[in-house]
Amino acid sequence: MPTLLAPEKSAVVVPESLLLPRRGPWRTACLAALAVWSVMTVMHVAVSVLAWLPRRDGQVPDLWSVLLGWNSWDAGHYLTIAEHGYHLGPGYPAFFPLYPLLIHVVDAVLPGPGLIAALVVANLAAFGALAVLYRLADHEFGPRVAQRATWYLAVFPTGFFLFIGYNESLFLLLAVGALYAGRRGHWWLAGLLGGLSSATRLFGVLLVLPLAVEYLRQLGWRPRRIRPDVLALALVPVGVIAYSVFCLIDLGSPLAFSIAQDQWGRRYTIPGGAWVSSIDQMGGHGPLHPSTLAAILDAGTVLVAVVLLVCGVRGRFRFRRDQVYLVVQGALTLLMLMSTEVAGRSMQSSARYAMEAVAIFFVLGRMGANQLVDRAVLIVGVSLHAVFLVVFMASTFLVA
Repeated sequence: MPTLLAPEKSAVVVPESLLLPRRGPWRTACLAALAVWSVMTVMHVAVSVLAWLPRRDGQVPDLWSVLLGWNSWDAGHYLTIAEHGYHLGPGYPAFFPLYPLLIHVVDAVLPGPGLIAALVVANLAAFGALAVLYRLADHEFGPRVAQRATWYLAVFPTGFFLFIGYNESLFLLLAVGALYAGRRGHWWLAGLLGGLSSATRLFGVLLVLPLAVEYLRQLGWRPRRIRPDVLALALVPVGVIAYSVFCLIDLGSPLAFSIAQDQWGRRYTIPGGAWVSSIDQMGGHGPLHPSTLAAILDAGTVLVAVVLLVCGVRGRFRFRRDQVYLVVQGALTLLMLMSTEVAGRSMQSSARYAMEAVAIFFVLGRMGANQLVDRAVLIVGVSLHAVFLVVFMASTFLVA
């Protein structure tokens, strides 16, 4: 009897996804974060070494000299607090305690000076922030946008602050982690991370609003359905409250951190007033005057961030209605930046604080589907990133 063969077209096609083991979502995020972190670390060391080469003695600096170049301005304050506490000067309580506390703990374990511990904490937090940002972007927009958004954050013109002795990466890790946990409905974890963020920086308390918006959205905007886990939102300001209690016991005033902010010259204007003031500060100076350059850097960065956030509300790249919590978090961040002045310099350090409006990186990540846009963002970002790192190491206070 002849053998009957089934037509070739009837053969069962097994999807490649079933033949190959699938990576877990967190493993994928961590691998992506590791790739970004590794490339940026090599870039920072290379740029820092090259920045030292024009020295008159002609000597190439060792790695320790490079690391010292990263220990400028606020990095030195955090390290001093970690080693000696808050009693060395009236302005120190302005720096919230979680980051210097972690430096102190790591320094007790690692050999060597405290600067090593500060960099270890900052870089571990940077790796975590990149991974969590990837997970949030992947959850909202898919893996391609997540990959681009992670790179865009790292190459942001002031993105090097995530990798040096500042608390930027720790705050971003905790803030984005709180948003992601809330988005997934893990409200007690979201509240805990929010509380830790407010122990890292005062503006961490602002996470209450986007988290509350997302909580109500998950209830269908029906307050009558509120569950006991809504109490998790009350954990967000616990970090500030705990620090206030510490200030009362150790420094004699529960508002010592606020008084210290006044001593640094920080004040708040009407919403948007600081942005207008930064434009006024350009008047009477040449285009290359430090005041003009500082105003262009801070006000310009925030303006670009505002435009990107608007693109997330209107137009082709607008977010879905269920993603409104991202817009709320970004809008609050930028609104506070446009209302803050420090030591007579309007919107000081806004060029780095703008990174905390994470929605702008998701908008850019979606725009980056266009190859021309993607290349432009990476090239411009890397170029400015390198320049500003060199400027920072020169301790000019233009970038601080």
